[in-house]
Amino acid sequence: MQVSGNIIRSRYIFARRRGDEAFLDVLSQVQPATRTVLQNGPLETDWYPFDIFLDLCVTIDRVLGAGDLELIAEMGSFSCEHNLTGIYRMFFRFGNLDFLLDRAAKAWHSQYDFGTMTLTRDPENKHRITLQLADVARPHRAIFLAVRGWAVKAAQLSGSEITKIDEEFSDEPGAPMRWIFEYL
Repeated sequence: MQVSGNIIRSRYIFARRRGDEAFLDVLSQVQPATRTVLQNGPLETDWYPFDIFLDLCVTIDRVLGAGDLELIAEMGSFSCEHNLTGIYRMFFRFGNLDFLLDRAAKAWHSQYDFGTMTLTRDPENKHRITLQLADVARPHRAIFLAVRGWAVKAAQLSGSEITKIDEEFSDEPGAPMRWIFEYL
């Protein structure tokens, strides 16, 4: 299981923006393989092991947050805003949450080499969609929260207002993770 350098780099920048002392605290507490990546500066064009993603996210949350993994949703939000530049920003200006999450689901494998992401529209409520990530061999709450943070930021950037989120997370291998959004 691997994650694009784009994702790792956004977490790196997230930690760096907290200041040199905060970054050094994170650097001192990550695993040696993660430390090497951070010291060299992660490259957006490389792919990194999922374990580095997990180590980086969980360590940033523990060192710079409350240790409850909730800072990971903020990292997902940061990643959405930081990585969507240029032509992609146009999608946000003219799309709604349904449109944006459909594009994100289709582009999943440009950032992650595992899992299957799909979007389902509720036939009875045009403002209710389900985003699902399935077939993840090693589910972790970090990926679940990062996706939620990304989706919430996507809604904000598009001008959509999320009125309700229902979530389903399981750490059983292969079990689907779901986010059900109602929005205006």
